[in-house]
Amino acid sequence: MFSQLYSFIPQMLDKIEDSIYVMKADDLTLTYYYVNRAASQISGITMGAFGKTFFDVNPPAMADYLHKKYTRVLIERKTIRYEHGITLPNGVTSGESILTPIFGENGRIEFVFSVTRDITERKAQENMLHYYAYHDDLTGLHNRRYLLEKVGSPAAVFLFDLDFFKNINDTFGHAAGDSVLMEVALRLQARFDSGFMIVRLGGDEFIVASMDTDGVSWAANVAEAMLKVFQLPFEVNGRQMKLSCSIGVALRGNGNGNGNGNGNGEDIQTLLKQADIALYRAKGAGRKRYHVYEDSSTYEHVEKFVHEIALSNAIANGELELQYQLIYSPLLQKVTAAEALLRWNRPQLGVVAPNEFIPVAEETGLIIPIGYWVIRKACQDWHRLKTMYGPHFKISVNISRVQLCEDGFVDQIIRILESEQLSPHAMELEITESTAIQNVVMVQYTLNRLREVGFSIALDDFGTGYSSLSMLSVLPIDKLKIDRSFIQDMNASLVQAMLDMARALHLQVIAEGVEEVHQFQLLKELGCWGVQGYYISRPTEFSKLPLEMVVE
Repeated sequence: MFSQLYSFIPQMLDKIEDSIYVMKADDLTLTYYYVNRAASQISGITMGAFGKTFFDVNPPAMADYLHKKYTRVLIERKTIRYEHGITLPNGVTSGESILTPIFGENGRIEFVFSVTRDITERKAQENMLHYYAYHDDLTGLHNRRYLLEKVGSPAAVFLFDLDFFKNINDTFGHAAGDSVLMEVALRLQARFDSGFMIVRLGGDEFIVASMDTDGVSWAANVAEAMLKVFQLPFEVNGRQMKLSCSIGVALRGNGNGNGNGNGNGEDIQTLLKQADIALYRAKGAGRKRYHVYEDSSTYEHVEKFVHEIALSNAIANGELELQYQLIYSPLLQKVTAAEALLRWNRPQLGVVAPNEFIPVAEETGLIIPIGYWVIRKACQDWHRLKTMYGPHFKISVNISRVQLCEDGFVDQIIRILESEQLSPHAMELEITESTAIQNVVMVQYTLNRLREVGFSIALDDFGTGYSSLSMLSVLPIDKLKIDRSFIQDMNASLVQAMLDMARALHLQVIAEGVEEVHQFQLLKELGCWGVQGYYISRPTEFSKLPLEMVVE
């Protein structure tokens, strides 16, 4: 029975897909004892090699490699695993091998049993996965992952996308868009065939990168060549169509202003960020052009984004404050109100001008929480200001179009005043004409609700819009604030006409931007109810406001 089993073992081993080699050991001499069919197919060694050494059967380099490999098992007297992926002397990539010593009764190693797994298919699969991991499916170009993981720090990055490419997808379908992208890839490969790396980042964004650069002039020439790639029309659904691109360029070391690529070696992420900023500038300048990033340049959209991030934490970090500019009535000869002006003190940067951060706050919606903070803080300060200027003193707060259009704005502002124990009669809300014309019907409804509970409404910057007169008949307002531009020119006849019109509509008038004595005197003579400007007081924190004021 055992003899039958023994004779059947070679037949079983021949059916195994793994390569099996059995070497007979005589001290440190190894000779072939058994080779299965899989091993013969891969190595070409058959049972005809029985009793022969590695050096009798294999080329010298291969024989030496195998001898060292198997001899190690004899010396260390233990099973040894050899990892796959080694390039053998015959040029073949090795599979994973396990060499096991077979001991006799006397403790000597009589055989070395080797099993080697063929990894040809697995290697092909791994190579395929590796290819798709680092290449774009559509164009066959390298992809973003390859750029970030394998490229390191190129000397120059040219980032571009197709102008109005979305229109092609929307009009002709994504299949047509894909054909355009493939044509773009082919044109880039034909033009930048050496010294450059071409990458598709995704969508219609491509990168042309170079490990060398010769400064800004060189980069300009490369960018011009990229623009020329689009000179010939593209075929889209059987139609000839002219396309263009916009390009953002980033050069290593160009952030230092020298433009020669000899800087400290910005990493790829930094260069991509700079190229993206430059691309935004190129698009903003009209597209079909390029822009080279310079650290010394000011990029407004970047500043806006930086402000947005910082603004989101400004309230919590205590960076916002209110300053007040007094409003003086020549008729009453006293201070009647103060306008609350928002200021933002950024750490390490100082005071940020309102015209720099207010638009950002409005665009991002941050003006909502900031606006409520302003209202609450103004309420808190009013309790101290009224002790200085009397119980009828009003505090004036600017309301943006975003706040005015927010659901629940009226209810929220009333709740704030109630919690701060302030009557709506003590607060004046200022809106601009541009705010009102966004949605006249809704603004009209909101302002009526505010007036019903006691707020007074002022129309700020009057005279600068296109529909100021029509706004007066539509909006429920109590005061007009004449824009400073009219006061600076000081056309007495025009100002008098404004005052007469306001009186006819039963509106009080405040003149803004009063900076000189003759302006004040003329406004006083014309019977202007209130004046505001540097001649009266500069914006300042409430603790530094004067206790009493008589203006001559």
